[in-house]
Amino acid sequence: MFTGLGILLSMSSVLVGCSTASTNNQTVSKNIQNPDTAPVKVSNTPTDGVIAAITRITTYQFQTGPDTNLYKIFYWSNGVKVEAFLTEPSTPGTYPLLVVLHGGAGWPILHSSLGVPEKTAANLSDSSTVMIYPEYEGYMDSQGTVHGLKSDLVDVKNAILACQSLHEVAPHDTYILGYSLGGALALMTAASNSNVRAVVAVSPFVGLNDFIPWAKLNAKPNTNFYNQLNWIQSAYGTAVNSEAYTQRSPDIHTIHAPVLLLQGTADTHVPWQTVKLFYQQMKEAHKNVKLVLYPGGHHGLQGNNNFASNLQIEEWFAKFGLSLQI
Repeated sequence: MFTGLGILLSMSSVLVGCSTASTNNQTVSKNIQNPDTAPVKVSNTPTDGVIAAITRITTYQFQTGPDTNLYKIFYWSNGVKVEAFLTEPSTPGTYPLLVVLHGGAGWPILHSSLGVPEKTAANLSDSSTVMIYPEYEGYMDSQGTVHGLKSDLVDVKNAILACQSLHEVAPHDTYILGYSLGGALALMTAASNSNVRAVVAVSPFVGLNDFIPWAKLNAKPNTNFYNQLNWIQSAYGTAVNSEAYTQRSPDIHTIHAPVLLLQGTADTHVPWQTVKLFYQQMKEAHKNVKLVLYPGGHHGLQGNNNFASNLQIEEWFAKFGLSLQI
């Protein structure tokens, strides 16, 4: 069960990690216990989706258990090394891929400590699923600066390519779980990747084209919504449905994967009304979508809503072929 996942993915964290040494165009083994298993090619040449460095982390063996391994990787994206944590079953084979996307800033900033720490990745490892937690450029130990949704989407796509290079991810068997900004990234990834089989978006930011019109009418001064409105308009202008806005909004018409939206009505970071609007737009486009609203629920659906929302996540993924045994 994903107990506490919403809390962990919506809070700031400081990474306490292992050092990672890069090698240039060499083949290294991921599985230290079995050096002949699944060699991985890493490269110092900046090529999108190629792994730049990989290190197995054994600090949290108790959390991962004997059936899974935990790795810290860096992969190339937009010419910089982006950090991610990866867990995989220790038994050789092909497995479904679950991409877990954390929240953050939807506009440019220098750096963010938000992300998924390695201990969390260890705790959530699953013996029948490959799981990756991209940190995006400018987050935690990733190089570069935070650019916002458009750049983060490229990082997510390249993280999936990096996973596919491990030759353990089953074709057409990708699932995505996103929180907050990660919810938008989950929806945008599904809109451009036909291999995505199901999506869950928790407290999801649903893109600029829906948020900005709502915020202009409803955001009150000195609130998070008002600040977000100003930051976004300062970065991308005020023209709704402009190219800048559209590039940072999910394209409902190209989302073919079934989507579960989980949202609290007391969320002060993502307005529940925009999530409901997105749901209605998907229904009008005849998409497979479900919305669960939690009266009084806060961002990330923590506290009293944590168990119920996690159960919804597990049941939704199981319905479309991903049975998690966390």
